[in-house]
Amino acid sequence: MVKNKTNYNKLADYYDLIYSITPPNDGVFYKKYIDKNTEVLEMGIGTGRVFLNFFDLGVKWTGIDYSEEMIEKCKEKIEPLQPLKEKINLVVEDMTQIDIRKEKQSIHNKLFDLVIYPSHSLMSVGNENNQKKALCSGLKHLSKNGLIIFDLHNPNNYFLDKNYKILGTKTINKIKYKLFSKSSIDYQSKLHSNYMILEFENNKIKFESHEYFLYLEDVINLSDELNFEIVDIYGNYEMDPFIEDSDELIIIGKKKDVG
Repeated sequence: MVKNKTNYNKLADYYDLIYSITPPNDGVFYKKYIDKNTEVLEMGIGTGRVFLNFFDLGVKWTGIDYSEEMIEKCKEKIEPLQPLKEKINLVVEDMTQIDIRKEKQSIHNKLFDLVIYPSHSLMSVGNENNQKKALCSGLKHLSKNGLIIFDLHNPNNYFLDKNYKILGTKTINKIKYKLFSKSSIDYQSKLHSNYMILEFENNKIKFESHEYFLYLEDVINLSDELNFEIVDIYGNYEMDPFIEDSDELIIIGKKKDVG
């Protein structure tokens, strides 16, 4: 069992609200890699936040999440959206050990044009060893000419917040929501823990999220070990080049050509 793992089952009821308060604005980014003919494997689909940007295209989409509650929230969103809901396949599973077959009796893995780990989902699976397993799961389901994309927080920007600070506010149906956060950092374990409080009306709800971070040199070492090629590295969803103090560390990779 992974220590310091985010409890997404607890988070499921407020997941979309939190992302509406602090939106990552990554939809336009993914649109550069997805069209109606793209078959997508999403590692950590959550409540379907990214997928729903492409629903009208009829993209064939497989979403993985180990949280049953997250998957149920996703199902609730897509259930009314006939007939395109048949285009999505939802699987409750840990992304470190998925095994999707072309057909039930086939010995061959189903291959996808694009494998994505959005919303920093690779950071949520545990330490670097688990992250390696999660990437292996994606790579074995990646087509020969496909791309693998994962985003990471840039650890160069981490700093210790001992006191709660406001992350953002949003008013929905005349109710004002406020999101506060503080953090702790364990550099030895490469663990960043975020402690959040969501306040609205007379409610105060506490959450924790735990992310294991990677530096760029760690990613390069993983790419060598797992035999995938880094095609591009971006520092944000606007696709600016990665620099030391970029907000994000976004990796675009592909399988290495076998000579």
